[in-house]
Amino acid sequence: MDKIKVLHLFSSNTVGGAEKQTLLTALSLKQLSSKFEPIVAAPKESFLYRQAAAGNVKTKDFTCRGSFTPSGIFSLIKIIKEENISILHVHQGKLYWTALLMKLFFKNIKVILHRRQDTRHKWYAAGHYKIADKTLTVSKAVRDGLIKYEKVPKNKVQVLYNAFDFEKFSKQVNPNDVNDVIKKYNLENKIVIGTVAAIVSLEGKGQQYLMEAAAHLRKDYPDIAVLIVGDGAGRHAQEEYAKELGVSDIVKFAGQQKDVVKFLKVMDIFCLLSCDTEGFGNVNLEAQSQKIPVITTTVGGNPETIVNGITGILIEPRNTKSLIFAIRKILSDKRTARNFSQAGYDFVRKTFSKEIFVKNLTKIYEDVLND
Repeated sequence: MDKIKVLHLFSSNTVGGAEKQTLLTALSLKQLSSKFEPIVAAPKESFLYRQAAAGNVKTKDFTCRGSFTPSGIFSLIKIIKEENISILHVHQGKLYWTALLMKLFFKNIKVILHRRQDTRHKWYAAGHYKIADKTLTVSKAVRDGLIKYEKVPKNKVQVLYNAFDFEKFSKQVNPNDVNDVIKKYNLENKIVIGTVAAIVSLEGKGQQYLMEAAAHLRKDYPDIAVLIVGDGAGRHAQEEYAKELGVSDIVKFAGQQKDVVKFLKVMDIFCLLSCDTEGFGNVNLEAQSQKIPVITTTVGGNPETIVNGITGILIEPRNTKSLIFAIRKILSDKRTARNFSQAGYDFVRKTFSKEIFVKNLTKIYEDVLND
């Protein structure tokens, strides 16, 4: 029996979380689904296209600069005809209307939109959710925002947590690479509190408050160090703020890193201190997969990425006092730290595995086709 073909759309050359999740979706379906065949449509020179092809997923060259770009519309029509596509799974907002237009040309085509950010569309754009057969969100927080602010019908929106590539993050990291990080940033015999996040401003994703906490904690923990992995327009402001706080000697800026695992390996506590929005907080899963206790904020989908008091600690955003208290709790109680570490590892493995993801996604595809 021929498999039902699902076309995954993404017209971008960038390498970000959404592209990586789209790739993991396609690779997981290819590996684990006996009913659905993934095909990736993306620019031929893009990371997504190249990596999908390397994983033996069928790929189609596809570029679309905007929702109603004629070349993109005609290209998509051609791909659907050639491949006999049954479902369009759209992973990029600018392609929502392009995909929905296909309903004018193909009577039985189903369109699924995927939302990974908790942000608002302008009034004239939100209508696509009512036309789509289903909208998937990476967290309950994103789902609830769509229902509340963009009036998406409840029966048309469903949570699908990201898949987590446990195999990739469970691979043995070369100890020499970890030692190189320790030596480069002078972290020998240090208590390392770390974060991995973009630095868009002084506040960033809470790096400001992590530095403030370090300034306070170093009095009682003279061996403390802060490792900030990430980059962006706010990095210089954060570096200057570290000097102002008197912690520039213990705050290490590592910049953007392709391989974050070796940086996670040197951390004793991981923090994702999002202040405004956070669709899901996938890096919290990455940290827990390395058996690192997590402190994260109640923003967006973050509360869904840990079990508060079991695998880590939830705090309010922009609250340095609460952050200090949480760090002290973990550092002062080794049993709690060990329990968090093991429970976090188990939580990620049981909740976000590729097998569970594919099972849930397959059920969604079946329901959409039968609706």
